[in-house]
Amino acid sequence: MLRTALGLAARVATGLVSGVLALPRIADALEKLTPLAQALPQVAELRGTLERLEQLATFLANEMPEALHQLEAVQHQLAELEARIAALTGNTGQLDDSIRVLAAALGPLQGTTERLGRLVDRLPDRKRRTQALPG
Repeated sequence: MLRTALGLAARVATGLVSGVLALPRIADALEKLTPLAQALPQVAELRGTLERLEQLATFLANEMPEALHQLEAVQHQLAELEARIAALTGNTGQLDDSIRVLAAALGPLQGTTERLGRLVDRLPDRKRRTQALPG
């Protein structure tokens, strides 16, 4: 039993010496861990931010198919409008041509109308005729 006690004491003493010898390394490790301990609140904030980002990602994943469906509908409507606009462009060209023809025809008619108006104003019985007309 004495031998067991001495063996046990020797092992305890060896453990204590090893522990004491390890103290400088433990102190160095603690000094290196100090900046990390100061960053723990920032890590906690990042965790909250990551959780919020996860929620947003989940929301986007759920909403994305609907948004794509809506974009496809808009694309279809734009394709229809493109055809209509192309048709209107052709009609606009024809309308411009018609306006030019009308303008060319109305120019001489306007001059003729003005001359006829002056001629009618010179007629001798003009005042009596306008008074006799109902209206």
